[in-house]
Amino acid sequence: MTEAARPGTGPQDIAVIGAGIVGLATALTLQQDGHRVTLIDRLEPGAGTSFGNAGVISVSGITPVAYPGIWRDAPKMLLDPDSVLRMRWAYLPRALPWLLRFLAASTPARVEEISRDMTPLVTRAFDAHDKLMRRHGIEGVVKRVGWLKVYPAEKAAGTKGDVALIRKYGLKVDELDADELRQLEPGINRRYTHGVFSPDSGFASTPLKLSQAYAAAIRQGGGKFVQGTVQGIAIGADGAPTIATDQGSTRYDRAVIAAGAFSKPFAQMVGARVPLDTERGYHLYLKADQARAVGRPTYFGDHGFVLAPMEDGIRLTSGVEFAGLDAPPDYRRIRRMAAFARDALPGLGDRPEREWMGFRPSLPDSKPVIGPAPASDRVTLAFGHGHLGLTLSAITASCVADLIAGRASGVPLAPFAPTRF
Repeated sequence: MTEAARPGTGPQDIAVIGAGIVGLATALTLQQDGHRVTLIDRLEPGAGTSFGNAGVISVSGITPVAYPGIWRDAPKMLLDPDSVLRMRWAYLPRALPWLLRFLAASTPARVEEISRDMTPLVTRAFDAHDKLMRRHGIEGVVKRVGWLKVYPAEKAAGTKGDVALIRKYGLKVDELDADELRQLEPGINRRYTHGVFSPDSGFASTPLKLSQAYAAAIRQGGGKFVQGTVQGIAIGADGAPTIATDQGSTRYDRAVIAAGAFSKPFAQMVGARVPLDTERGYHLYLKADQARAVGRPTYFGDHGFVLAPMEDGIRLTSGVEFAGLDAPPDYRRIRRMAAFARDALPGLGDRPEREWMGFRPSLPDSKPVIGPAPASDRVTLAFGHGHLGLTLSAITASCVADLIAGRASGVPLAPFAPTRF
């Protein structure tokens, strides 16, 4: 490794810790800027949490997970075994500081502030992916089929606040009546009478393929992959990072920490104490009668699950579980959701083909961290995307590349600074 170049002096050697979709998009974008990139991860590219999401690239997902009044609903949700929110009670003492910050983010004023902060990031999300894919000839992986949420009549009123806030910031979202919903998705149960549709959102019918396509482009451009475990990050007198893995130690000109739910200890190594926790997510694969399958990812608001038409079947994703990174998976709730899913979409298979659990990297204000580390501005943090990892990966990559190049970004980044907590 050559002596660390000063920032802004030309091509640099940059390590990206994390080969999920955020790390891959970031490495590829930095490589386009002429930098020499090395991705470090203990898993193959895209094999972690990026593998199992619902495939949505949302351009309307500006509202935080915490909503006004959630403090009233949370106790009931935690006691309901079929609720979208589950807590392993042994984990509660560790989760409590995060949960208190989460509730603090649920006031009407904070919800509006967070939505305003997220708008410039989210609205550029699809175009950032599209630009990256076009530049590298990646075709057929992402389609702009929209993102649909459906509700029975008794749940329709609960959508009004989100729709009003989304429209306030100029985003396109359509409210569908029963007839319009039938025209768009004729296969779903007729008791769903209200829809909220984001027509400009995209869908990756195999998220792993997108990760693999980005990884292939990185390799083609001369990028390197190191499959290993990061054991330490040391900052030199000039601010340049040296990264120790079980494969050895290497000094780089810069580094980016984009390791998703596993980013917290790495961030601490570079002076950032960020309240990152993990919302564990589950999915099942179900076979479907294709004549009656959904044509786009569809969220069913009465039971809080998504049915996404992947290439090899319908992916059922549902729920948030707080249990940390070490507890074994508990598939009981997602298995119960299969019965509700078959009611919602007649024609689904009776038996799951596959089960999966992953770790969403979540911050209590539902905003990612994008910005320089306190210990050195030659280390950039890019994690904590929660439910929007796939959505925000390419635009986050663009923001990171702008920071490193010293370019003005179209996204105000102060709201995402790691020092905001």
